[in-house]
Amino acid sequence: MDEKKTIVNRVISRARSGLYFILECLKHIYRSGTDAAFSRSIYILFSFNFELILKSRVILARDSKTKEDLIKNLKHHDLDKISKELSENDLKDINIKSIDKKCDTGFDEYEIKTVDGRKMIIQDLVDVRYDFIKNTLRNPDPNESNRIKNEIDILFGMIKKIEEMIK
Repeated sequence: MDEKKTIVNRVISRARSGLYFILECLKHIYRSGTDAAFSRSIYILFSFNFELILKSRVILARDSKTKEDLIKNLKHHDLDKISKELSENDLKDINIKSIDKKCDTGFDEYEIKTVDGRKMIIQDLVDVRYDFIKNTLRNPDPNESNRIKNEIDILFGMIKKIEEMIK
């Protein structure tokens, strides 16, 4: 397996295990609506694992062969910057139609629309980590746990598409 495929395989393996961890948390610990501590922790993990999936697609899109060039400038958490490195077709390859940054709830988040018509919300990793600076709380979502489970299903689909690309 060449260097690019090896790195991508490692990245999506970590994303997959992270998503399984979140599912276990949603199954056994956090099974309802918005809770300040649980929601924040889940959002951090959820954002990080989506970031890994997006970065794996960036690595695949790069023409580079060396490990250093493949991961160059990817050691940050700016989903907007990461997504701008991908073409519309690169995103569509993993079922992403659009990624739009929104700040209308008092928190920075990304609305991801999929090619197959679904939608998910990813909290900005840095913003959610430092939300204590803000003078507001997240809007309650009584269906938060179930919504996130459905969004994880979308991410597993993206991982599957990436796996097919590296076969």
